[in-house]
Order: sequence, then structure tokens, then C-alpha cells
Amino acid sequence: MSSELEEHILGLRKLGGTAPVQVDEDVDIVLNRAGLRVLCLAFASGKLTTSELAYIADFIQLSERAECASEDIVSDLALCTDPEINGPMTVALALYIAGAGASA
Repeated sequence: MSSELEEHILGLRKLGGTAPVQVDEDVDIVLNRAGLRVLCLAFASGKLTTSELAYIADFIQLSERAECASEDIVSDLALCTDPEINGPMTVALALYIAGAGASA
């Protein structure tokens, strides 16, 4: 994922640039609250960077074979995407989403 992520990050740095997301689909994915919790806790503990979390969130949103289990997960996942659009991802926000997010 590192080469794809690097290209994505470079695209985000350019005003009006494009940030490609490489999507290779070979399985169906349904992101539920537990899965989103794992992603957010990985970010909060330093196992994922802001860019890595945003890339994974973009991948899930763009993939035709990935979906979210409910609308509140869709909303919370959107908070994990591009910090230029959604504001910076913080540990506090990640822990909020991991706790219950919009369903609280």
C-alpha cells in the first residue's frame, strides 16, 4: 500500500490536484461498527497515520464491493477521509468514533 499511499498523499498536497485511490476488488466487504472501531483505535494508538486512515476510508467509500452496515457508519467513516475537507483527524475524534460515533 505504501506506493499507492505516497501517490495519494502527493495528489492531496496540490491545490486542485487529484488524489488517486488504487482499488483492487476481489472480495465483498461490509464495514460494521466493530470494523470501524478497529480502524479508529489503530489510528489512536499510532498504528495508522492520518493519511493511512484517510486512504482506507476513501477506498471503502469508492469500492463497488464495499459498503457500510448503516448510515451512521457512513457518516462516521466520512469523518476519517481527507483532512482538508473534514478537518484534522485527532485521537479524540477517533476515540469518539470508536466509542459509538454518530450512533451515540
